[in-house]
Amino acid sequence: MGKIPESTIQAVMDRTDIVAVVGEHVRLTRAGKEYKGLCPFHGERTPSFFVVPEKGIFYCFGCGKGGDAARFLMEFEKLSYPEAIRELGAKAGVVVEQGLPELSDGADRERNDLFELYDRLSQTFAWMLETQSAASQARELLLKRGIGDEVRKDFRLGYAPSDHSWLAGFLGKKGYSPAFLASSGLFSSRNPEWPLFADRLVFPIMDSRGRCVSFGGRLLNGDGPKYLNGPETPIYRKQDNLFAFDRAKDTIRASNRAIICEGYMDAISFHAAGIKDAVAPLGTAFTDRQAKLVRRLAEVAVFALDADEAGQNAIARSLPVAIRAGIDPRVALLPGGKDPSEILENEGPEALHKVMEFTINAGDFLVRRARLLFDVSTLEGKAKAVDFFMPYGEAFESEIKRDSFFEITARALLVSPSSLRADFVNKRRSAASGTPLPQNRDEQVRRSRELTLMLAVAVHGSFFQKVRSQLKLEDIEDRRAREVFIALEECFRAETMDVANIAERIGAPELRAALLEATASGEFDERPERLVEDGLANARKRGLEKRLGRILERLGEGGVAEIQELLTEKMHLDEELAKLKDERDERP
Repeated sequence: MGKIPESTIQAVMDRTDIVAVVGEHVRLTRAGKEYKGLCPFHGERTPSFFVVPEKGIFYCFGCGKGGDAARFLMEFEKLSYPEAIRELGAKAGVVVEQGLPELSDGADRERNDLFELYDRLSQTFAWMLETQSAASQARELLLKRGIGDEVRKDFRLGYAPSDHSWLAGFLGKKGYSPAFLASSGLFSSRNPEWPLFADRLVFPIMDSRGRCVSFGGRLLNGDGPKYLNGPETPIYRKQDNLFAFDRAKDTIRASNRAIICEGYMDAISFHAAGIKDAVAPLGTAFTDRQAKLVRRLAEVAVFALDADEAGQNAIARSLPVAIRAGIDPRVALLPGGKDPSEILENEGPEALHKVMEFTINAGDFLVRRARLLFDVSTLEGKAKAVDFFMPYGEAFESEIKRDSFFEITARALLVSPSSLRADFVNKRRSAASGTPLPQNRDEQVRRSRELTLMLAVAVHGSFFQKVRSQLKLEDIEDRRAREVFIALEECFRAETMDVANIAERIGAPELRAALLEATASGEFDERPERLVEDGLANARKRGLEKRLGRILERLGEGGVAEIQELLTEKMHLDEELAKLKDERDERP
């Protein structure tokens, strides 16, 4: 067989708009005469990938990949050169002559055979759903859920017959060998003639080019999992695909947003309601590769997973994945423990549109989640909540965004943002080294005023009742001082305010050693009340100044009534600071 004639290749390339070809897979923005976007071939958050329409090429300054539109499809879709030319020809309206050389690679032949098999079977399943009386229950289920004929046909939904011998016989008559079918992903691994999908509503899973690569199925009768997902094959990797992405990608690109649902029916329900940027993971958690797939086209992802406990946990796990990919994640608040499919069925399309009007950012969602999971009014609850937030802080590449996240979460927990950051840095360093941070003698003897105060109070436990009445955990910025405060609070509640018990409740070895050393040396034995008074005064002064700073920041943002209220509060804070200064000046 001969090659594609050069004249045909040239005709295809002359009529190909490389911006349109690349733009189907990468969100491009104009940069002068060129277009730029995030490179689809390597992970990046700042665009270094450029398309030059005048030259008909793309190039990435980050990884060095480049070429024409055919090369882009070869790299992105893993196509051979003839396959890329044929696809471009179909888009450009150029008939590419037959006579392509046979594929010599057995893996390529297997992939092509699988594509053909799944395309043929998806059409057969769709025909059965439309015409067979045995599929009436599946049709009624779709109508009940608000999925009409147009959406049903658009998604090529189908029906797999209940006869378990049908599929092997049907495909055998079409000439497919038993060995090929056994590895096709359509049959049980234990019994190569037993179909995975029988008496099920079938959801064809398409790749980004609209080719059927697998199936999902919903059980209609009998025993078995309610939803079943096809296994991975040479043409299908779950973590690389999103259900409905082929239909949603144009809207995702235009809206700069993707809606991430939990399953097939939820995604289809959004599309049925006219919200066409909805997709769903394929029986897995939201993966890094799926996030990158979304990020090529959009900057925002709205997670609209089920409102039950499992759905909310899945959102919490998905948020750092989105953040790592450079996506701005938001969360849709689904009412009453419902999923999108139930909302469409019971309340209609308008209700789904309304849900999408009220979303919250990742920080607000995580704060709400932490308050449900932990009693943040207690020291132990705060500590658990801080640990809960750490993976999200780790996901941010931008220090500005991370600081903003810590500000939100610190306010919600009533702790110091600087302490939260310090804990984050400490945990990240420990994780990086694989061992706790090494401690040396120099670090042991370096003390902030806060740590000095806490150690003095730990030595003289009788002062703690006064300290805890004037100083809260969130007022303390030094993470080591916070640890001593927590130990003091626990011992105070247990009524075991002796140095030995306090030391046992301090986790850091260097802090325990410092407390015991100060006790043995008598370091804080001379005028401890003066040391405590000075420490409390410093802490109150710092707290008042921080409150004053926040008020000054808000003065330029509020309305007239709010400004008057802020000015009144500022006056009181100024008076308290002046009074505190007078008290310190009068102290002997």
